[in-house]
Amino acid sequence: MPVLYGRYCVAPILLKLAQRHPGLELRLSFSDPIVDLAESGHDLAIRTGRLQDRPGLVARRLAPQRMLVCASPPYLEAHGPSTLDEIGAHPAIIYSRAERVEPWLFPREGEAPIEIMPAGRLRLDDLEAIADAAASGLGLAWLPHWLIRDRIRSGALVALLPDQPPFLYDSHAAWLHTPNMPLKLRLAIDALAAGLPSLMA
Repeated sequence: MPVLYGRYCVAPILLKLAQRHPGLELRLSFSDPIVDLAESGHDLAIRTGRLQDRPGLVARRLAPQRMLVCASPPYLEAHGPSTLDEIGAHPAIIYSRAERVEPWLFPREGEAPIEIMPAGRLRLDDLEAIADAAASGLGLAWLPHWLIRDRIRSGALVALLPDQPPFLYDSHAAWLHTPNMPLKLRLAIDALAAGLPSLMA
């Protein structure tokens, strides 16, 4: 499972499941690179974002993550921005892995999302570090709500564009097709499908 999403959202649900079922053994692996289930020996993978279609892989949608643009109050007082059109002109703290930068996406009803390619001197491969940098006033960040929720409550970060619908990144449980799904696997997937939506709200 992705490191931060796993730590903050997935692991708490699975650990509660383990408390309810003393015979259930868990081996949890937190790693952002996508793991091949057939080679790794894992029963289940939790994946976020676009799910790649792979032969023999079955998936169940679990919950959407709301993506928000945020910045620190001092940054906003000094620089703005106040509209979607102004976002691209501001320094961004960018999530980047293997030199690849994904655009920030903003949904439009009945149309493809607006894509804004952020520009900035800070490129980090850790979402928590990006949130910390944004709270320090170094620019704008586009982050999942579950990660910045407490920072917004404390006033360290402010979510921009409250009237703009957030882009939703899906998360999925993925496993290799089997004629008879093991009960332990079904229990884990059902627990995640029941528990994750409230954590994303």
